[in-house]
Amino acid sequence: MLFINVVLPVFCIVLAGFFLEKKLTLDFRSLTALSLYLMTPALVFSALMNRALPAAVGGQIALYMVLYTTALMLIGTAVAALCNFRGETRRALYLTTAMMNVGNFGLPLAWFAYGEAGLDVSVMTFVLFNIPLGTLAIMIAQKEKTALWEAVGNTLKIPIFYAVVAAFACQTLSFRPPEFLMRALDLLGQGAIPLMLVLLGMQLARSRVAAGFRFLSAATVLRLVVAPVVGWGLATMLGFDGTARNVIVLQTSTPSAVLPLLYALRFSTRPDLVASAIFVTTLFSAASLTLLLYLLP
Repeated sequence: MLFINVVLPVFCIVLAGFFLEKKLTLDFRSLTALSLYLMTPALVFSALMNRALPAAVGGQIALYMVLYTTALMLIGTAVAALCNFRGETRRALYLTTAMMNVGNFGLPLAWFAYGEAGLDVSVMTFVLFNIPLGTLAIMIAQKEKTALWEAVGNTLKIPIFYAVVAAFACQTLSFRPPEFLMRALDLLGQGAIPLMLVLLGMQLARSRVAAGFRFLSAATVLRLVVAPVVGWGLATMLGFDGTARNVIVLQTSTPSAVLPLLYALRFSTRPDLVASAIFVTTLFSAASLTLLLYLLP
């Protein structure tokens, strides 16, 4: 029943986006901009305004993000050495294992699994994990060519962070925007989650499996098996419990992220490997995430 009630709805919407792209070839870039610049910031702002997250919990999630990303980078380095992955292949492994789909896939999944009870944690997880997606992933894709200031500048271009700053400023000043504005933002935010899944399906429709068995096996095992174990261990170590622990573990056990594929295409960092890993890990995540949901108490 967990698969039918939680995982299957996610894949139904992804498949809708997949077949829509195959049939109509929609304007993917415009829809992505709509999600990134309007609907997702509205979701983040309204979620944080309606459900105040204690500062201590936000700090815990930030620490979890740093430790989790560092652990997966170190494990990825060890696996790359064992498999003799070098240069661009090794960087492609980092992009597909240390960077998970915490937004397009993880946010809707957490919503279906835990609903309103876990929305504040899932939104904060989504926001904080966009930091390595917007900085570290770019640096990996470009190798040593990227200056730190450039990576930070790319992060500051993401409107999601301004929504977070605005929400925290309003909470600090005990200011709540007028009700008509909050209702508009709430309504826009409700459209963000299904649009994320449709965009994921559209991206998958554009992807082709073109990687070797060894790379795909390593990426899939690291992302769908090793990463949940690391996430669960870190969440327990940092004192997360109940719904907060379940949400953060579930959300960081999702398949490979789509955003690094754009970086791989831009900087020619084996986009064939990255696209193949996204496609395969998304397919196999139906089984791995269902099992994880059964294991999470």
